[in-house]
Amino acid sequence: MKETFAKISPFQVDPKELEEAFGLDDNSFDAANDIEKESMVEMHKSVSYWADAWRRFKSNHVSMVALGVFIICMLFAFAGPKFVPYNYADQLRNAQKLGPMEYSKQEQQVKLIEGKCKAFYATALRPGSITALEKGDYVIKKGGKTYAFTLDKVAENVIIMYKPVGIEEELVIVRMKDIAKDGSFSEYETIQYTDTAAKGAEQLKLVKNVFPHLFGTDSQGRDSMVRTMFGARVSIIIGIIAALIVLLIGSIYGSISGLAGGPVDFVMMRIVELIYSIPEVLVVLLLQVVLKDPLQAWFDSSKSAFVKGLSDLGAGIVSIFITFALLYWVTMARIVRGQVLQLKKQEYVTAANALGASNGRIIKRHLLPNCVGQLVITTCLQIPSAIFLESFLSFLGMGVSAPMASLGSLCSDALQTISLFPYRLIFPAIILTVIVLSLNLVGDGLRDSLDPRLKK
Repeated sequence: MKETFAKISPFQVDPKELEEAFGLDDNSFDAANDIEKESMVEMHKSVSYWADAWRRFKSNHVSMVALGVFIICMLFAFAGPKFVPYNYADQLRNAQKLGPMEYSKQEQQVKLIEGKCKAFYATALRPGSITALEKGDYVIKKGGKTYAFTLDKVAENVIIMYKPVGIEEELVIVRMKDIAKDGSFSEYETIQYTDTAAKGAEQLKLVKNVFPHLFGTDSQGRDSMVRTMFGARVSIIIGIIAALIVLLIGSIYGSISGLAGGPVDFVMMRIVELIYSIPEVLVVLLLQVVLKDPLQAWFDSSKSAFVKGLSDLGAGIVSIFITFALLYWVTMARIVRGQVLQLKKQEYVTAANALGASNGRIIKRHLLPNCVGQLVITTCLQIPSAIFLESFLSFLGMGVSAPMASLGSLCSDALQTISLFPYRLIFPAIILTVIVLSLNLVGDGLRDSLDPRLKK
């Protein structure tokens, strides 16, 4: 065979030699038809950068599971409170220091009438220090109708039933002491109602059952699960906002430094190194001391809904945002600067300069879009870091203001009674761990899928 190949010149091929060496004839050199051409060509569908990154991200099973877990945590934090009849600040005087899935004596008594009517309102489940209905006007909206009535005397330890079984009246009042162990009752008072509610009448919300305290309650009678939901919501929102602040400042600063180069780059990077040496916890403490009174005065004087939301969080959280704006963007700036130093030598950047494009346009249209992979990765990894910092500061008492809660403040409050009620610490700690871990795993998956050097 070696001798046969040696006879074949790479520049002149004799058909007879090919026929002898490979068994070819004259018909073997005919032009291929369309069907034969298609069979030899493997067609690949053209995919975009993001579609290809999503394909590679889906192949990472650990990151996909982590993404699903984080979505569940998001639903728990943002959609969960809509399905629970309690609020994070509601203090149930008759449901203090309950364990998971426990009911107080009053709640157990109210549960006896479940199924005896279509809906009810129990004064024993009323939040606040006053569990009785004072004299005055009240309104109930149920079944597309409005029931307005007036109480001439204080109603305490009673249940307002809507369409009770075996009774023709739509609304009746039953005293809890008249309810037997089987849920039956012999005495009740009919409510005289109208269709028009008086101005300023309090609306009573009917429920179909006594919702359980899945995580228990704290010493003030607040439902721990709802507070954990709101705490997770606060922590996630703070983490996302802080990461966006870091993305905005760091990307602009790093791109300017990398594109300018020379003395400008040298001075800007020395500033970054100086900021690296500043302890962030000390800055948060100083900002909280300096800004507490001015921020509180701003909260009290402003009528904006946005400022009202910030006032609910407290001056400590605003100080955290300011700290991120002052300190935590330096890592993002370094990463973007390194990418820009590589990209600014590319031909399309040279062409843009030759056509007279401004530096701002080059950064906005050419450099930052080509750094999007690193920007997304760094931003996603910054979110769990911000959540952990907020939880740490809230644990130290420098985070959200009461009665608003974050996961860190819940852990701090539970630490005082950990020997008696360990579940108060376990639930928020588990939620915090799961959120931070899932976000880190998702960030690792994004880093692998968005890196073009790892393209498969």
